[in-house]
Amino acid sequence: MTDYRARDNGMSDERVNLLLVDDRAENLLALEAILEPLGQTLVRANSGPEALRHVLGTEFAAILLDVQMPGMNGFEVAEIIKSRERSRTIPIIFLSAISKEESYVFKGYSMGAVDYVFKPFNPDVLRSKVAVFVDLYLKQRELQWQGDLLREAEKRELELEHRTSLLEAEARSAAKLSQMNDELHRRQVALEQAMGARNRFYASMSHELRTPINAVIGYSTLMLDNIYGPLNAKQKEGLQRTLKAARHLLELVNDVLDLSKIEAGKIELSLQPVMFPSLIDDLFVTVRPLADEYGSTLSLDMEGQSFNIVSDPRRVRQILLNLLSNAIKFGEGKPIHVACKQNEDRGVQIEVIDEGVGIAQEDIARIFEEFVQVSESKQPGTGLGLPISRRLAQLLDGSLTVCSKPGEGSTFRLTLPASLEDDMSPTAELEAATVA
Repeated sequence: MTDYRARDNGMSDERVNLLLVDDRAENLLALEAILEPLGQTLVRANSGPEALRHVLGTEFAAILLDVQMPGMNGFEVAEIIKSRERSRTIPIIFLSAISKEESYVFKGYSMGAVDYVFKPFNPDVLRSKVAVFVDLYLKQRELQWQGDLLREAEKRELELEHRTSLLEAEARSAAKLSQMNDELHRRQVALEQAMGARNRFYASMSHELRTPINAVIGYSTLMLDNIYGPLNAKQKEGLQRTLKAARHLLELVNDVLDLSKIEAGKIELSLQPVMFPSLIDDLFVTVRPLADEYGSTLSLDMEGQSFNIVSDPRRVRQILLNLLSNAIKFGEGKPIHVACKQNEDRGVQIEVIDEGVGIAQEDIARIFEEFVQVSESKQPGTGLGLPISRRLAQLLDGSLTVCSKPGEGSTFRLTLPASLEDDMSPTAELEAATVA
């Protein structure tokens, strides 16, 4: 007996579905007996509607469809099956005991049938025909399976290529980043060395210059006091100019020395009570000759009673002295006003207010840069006073800010805490100020 089961094609153990449609039970039994040797799953349907329900939910390798059935004949069932995208490719074999005329046969083929078999039919022939469709279905399934495997392999290959490209790009980026980090490190080391050399130069230069400058100031003062004999008017005028230039040069040297100490971390703080408004009153005495020279008056607005903070009085004086000197020099002879009050946290807020030339908005940040003078005024200065003052304010755990409008004047605000943090060493304070 011939074995009609599917040959080994990689999916030989898979059973397929065959739909048998006939309104007569004895005919279905006969079909089952003929097709049973194929070893496939045989599904019965006693009517056209029942056959359509099976087609909706099950995939079939072939349909054996009786033409003459009550209610819905085979042609109508085939037409509906072929109208659906999912089932239109299922092979249909029409079975008929009547209507052997060519017109009926042609109608069957026009409905999409692959064969038209008349009853009674030869069992071996029918079985062979169905076996062909079973084998074809299995081969199509195998091709589809192999196609899926191929597409999956192509997808994995593309993913692998993409991953390889990403890894190569990451490797190149990592190498470039490492190279950039090395270069950045070299530049940082070079910058630190240059900064160290610059600070050492500043400190050495400042120390070396202060001695001869102080000598010039001392001898000029003695000569102006007529210690070495009387001077005529021209000699006195020349010595006064020399003394003024020497003092300005000493101011520059002292500022450079302070800056180098701040950047090198060598400024130490001496913490003790700082009294307000006593400190400001003392500063007014110091700057009053300069204010008289420029024609400005000095006034103090003290809010509340006197109080004190714990800070470094020398550095606080240095900051406020610079702010008062600048206000006088750039105040155009107008009144200079100082407002002092105690903050809610028991710290101090001091505002130095002038009505002078003011500062443009785009220049406000630049005035705290070293050796920068943005005013068009020809007032003498080193360009270091404000940068040093801000760094000292930060060193004292405070802040120095400015609000200004051209032609209306400037307000510099110094804010200091009630006391420095107990655990904040001078070195830590200096690092915080330098970073800021």
